[in-house]
Amino acid sequence: MPALLAEAERSGGMTTALRRRIAQTIETLLPQFDAVLITCSTLGPVAGDFSAQDRVMRTDEMLAEALQRQAGRTVALCAAESTLAVTRALFCQPGSQVEVALVEGAWTAFKAGETTRYFALIAAAAEQAYQQGAVAVALAQSSMTPVAQQFPVTQRPLTGPYLALQACYELR
Repeated sequence: MPALLAEAERSGGMTTALRRRIAQTIETLLPQFDAVLITCSTLGPVAGDFSAQDRVMRTDEMLAEALQRQAGRTVALCAAESTLAVTRALFCQPGSQVEVALVEGAWTAFKAGETTRYFALIAAAAEQAYQQGAVAVALAQSSMTPVAQQFPVTQRPLTGPYLALQACYELR
């Protein structure tokens, strides 16, 4: 729902009114589906308004949990500045070695429709994180997912959509 993200960006983040509208939308979807996945890091905190029985899941929360299980320094890459505070709050738990980094210029490229540049900036940031000793890298926005395929399987960055599909499969 790009319009909701655009509203959050204009407002400087999630507002109470926006959060309420997103929650209402999710409530209308719940009876129709086994689960609702929130793939937007900026909008993801609304999942906390629901119980575990509701099966409203955040893909970035799945990424955070996967990184926190890693032994050693890990990096979560963000494209949009609006996601930094939310991502840090979720990923940087006490005792974890997760670093959250903004890929400079990536979101501007994405919004301009420059996907080749967008993916190149993200791939370079992931490569740099590995070169600087990260044992794992997570691509915090779903739009970054295609970049993961550029890496060998043994060094492939974690992505929310992949983890979300696994979680949905486990629901069955």
